[in-house]
Amino acid sequence: MGNVQTAASAHDVPWRQTPSGDLVDLGRPFRAPLALSRLQSTPKPILGRREAILLGALALVFHGAIIYWLSQNPTPALPVVPPEIPPMTIEFSQPAPPVVETPPPPPEPVV
Repeated sequence: MGNVQTAASAHDVPWRQTPSGDLVDLGRPFRAPLALSRLQSTPKPILGRREAILLGALALVFHGAIIYWLSQNPTPALPVVPPEIPPMTIEFSQPAPPVVETPPPPPEPVV
């Protein structure tokens, strides 16, 4: 009776391959067959450690040289231009009311 499957050992059984589109249990990780994991290899780094250090040092020296070169160039003096005041225009949202002219006072009678 050593081959009896219990609830405690049920999670050790590998999953069957589910076809795409089926709803799987999202709480458990997908366990692929071990034969498929042997086909995948870890990618090799593009640069070795020494080459990466040399490339980083070269980039640092290059950036430092550019910053030094830019700091050595004198900035051109800006010309002194007096400020110009633009003509002032006032725009109203409504036209001004008509001006009411008061009639001139009647002339005093001459005696």
